[in-house]
Amino acid sequence: MTAPLEQRAVAELMTRDLLTIAEDESVLMAWELMCKADVHHLPVTDVEGGFLGVVDAQTLTSAWNVTAPREARRPVTTLLPSRRPAAVRPQAAVAEAARAMLEAGWDYAPVTDEHGALVGLITAHDLIAALAGVHREIRPRTGGMPSLYRVEPVLPQPPAHPGHSE
Repeated sequence: MTAPLEQRAVAELMTRDLLTIAEDESVLMAWELMCKADVHHLPVTDVEGGFLGVVDAQTLTSAWNVTAPREARRPVTTLLPSRRPAAVRPQAAVAEAARAMLEAGWDYAPVTDEHGALVGLITAHDLIAALAGVHREIRPRTGGMPSLYRVEPVLPQPPAHPGHSE
């Protein structure tokens, strides 16, 4: 018999294989990665792979300024919240993660090990899926950071006029 949802361990529901973005990448790169990978949360890491925070789709879209394309080139760290999200441990009860999300006002909670290293992310979507009885296979972590394919965003250029050379 499975334990009630609120008593289950966060490790049973969290996403382990995370797509991350480096702190020196641009807001535009974050947008591209989220769109290409169809994710709503993008953990940001420092040069050593340390966890800095999470950029979510809501923050990204609310900060997007169509009239200032150069703003898209600013570092993704400019979108990180001023306070770090309250992290939970993999062995914590799901109820603890839900409380951390509610108290922070976010729809996610980072999951870190005893050294503060990011090992997963639990989201409101994960909680709703579990409540609905949707079970997904959670593969064991393969070690190291997940594969990250580099996407090079390109801002659109105005069309060239016929008869004019550049």
